[in-house]
Amino acid sequence: MSYTYIVKTGTLKEYMNKIKTKQLGVPDRVNREYLQSIGYTSSNDFPIAAVLKSIGFIDGSNVPTQRFKDFRTEKSGQVMAAALKETYDELFKIHPEADKKSNEELENFFASKKPELKSTTLRFYNETFKTLCEFADFGAVTEEQAPEKGTVDKEVTVVKKGQVIPQVTEGLAINLNIQITLPITENAEVYDKIFKALRENIFSKS
Repeated sequence: MSYTYIVKTGTLKEYMNKIKTKQLGVPDRVNREYLQSIGYTSSNDFPIAAVLKSIGFIDGSNVPTQRFKDFRTEKSGQVMAAALKETYDELFKIHPEADKKSNEELENFFASKKPELKSTTLRFYNETFKTLCEFADFGAVTEEQAPEKGTVDKEVTVVKKGQVIPQVTEGLAINLNIQITLPITENAEVYDKIFKALRENIFSKS
């Protein structure tokens, strides 16, 4: 099991709020020295770094990733939701709405991964997950840029005689970007055949 936990979830929540609201800047590294410098001096505070690493907010060298930086934007909830669904992939496969599950159901999941864990430790895993979920918006939908309705871009890099050109439905505009690499030759017939193929297979279809 690659998940991790922190005993002082209140400290984790406080720190996540501070980076989300930009009360703290983006550090060079999130390590023990950094945490001590911002007031988290207890040994129970230091697992903040391990939790951030588990959700991809810092890399193997404790350097903040783009995900860390994106969490500081208006899409923070979406960023956290994506991070949790990636980190807790197995959990979300079993419970698609894992963030809404009871403590017992979540602890049973963690116990199934490591049966030797004590009940207290299972509770810490559960509480760490639930604390992170407070910053997640699982209903957020990633907006994807789509081409304008009625417009299709086509790129033709090779034109051959007899090539089948897709039929165009009425009212649909197609932009053709034709790129032809002409061979170096003194034989004019080669060029004549290329342009003839263009006329017959492309321009005659318009």
